[in-house]
Amino acid sequence: MEDQKLTTGKVALTYGGLLGLLTIILAVVLYVTNNLLEQSWITAVVSFLIMIGCISYGQKVFRNGNGGYMDLKDALKVGVGIALIGAIIGALYNYIFLTVIEPGFTELIIEKQREAMITTQPNMTEAQINQALEFAGKFAQPWVQSSFQIVAGIFFGFIISLISGLILKRNNPHQ
Repeated sequence: MEDQKLTTGKVALTYGGLLGLLTIILAVVLYVTNNLLEQSWITAVVSFLIMIGCISYGQKVFRNGNGGYMDLKDALKVGVGIALIGAIIGALYNYIFLTVIEPGFTELIIEKQREAMITTQPNMTEAQINQALEFAGKFAQPWVQSSFQIVAGIFFGFIISLISGLILKRNNPHQ
């Protein structure tokens, strides 16, 4: 009987789901602690470490489930698949958060940007500030934010997958 090999899709769904869940948990913790508007570099680092961990571990599970071998192509498929599934789940939560849970959050973001502009660039006129905020408001729409989240997830997922794939790959000498 032949060994049952893990598929890239199964691993991507499993660890992409985990990545999405951990992303949501981080967002909920930030929301509950009133730190969602005041995100620091630590939040970005934690988010990035979660992504690195899920992708790398998923690639390692895939390699171990396939006789200890994984080429770079499969490493990229698994890693980008994990990133894509995680980004879609996170983006869906973000969209629901911005449209159902906290529909006024976009206005809070724009108001925070207004305060930051007044503080950092006191020479700006009210018309310039309003024009800049009108432009920023277009990018603060829930569907735009969710779209950017998916694109960014795929981009960073590819970079992480490439690096960890190069580290974890082991070519099968029998192929």
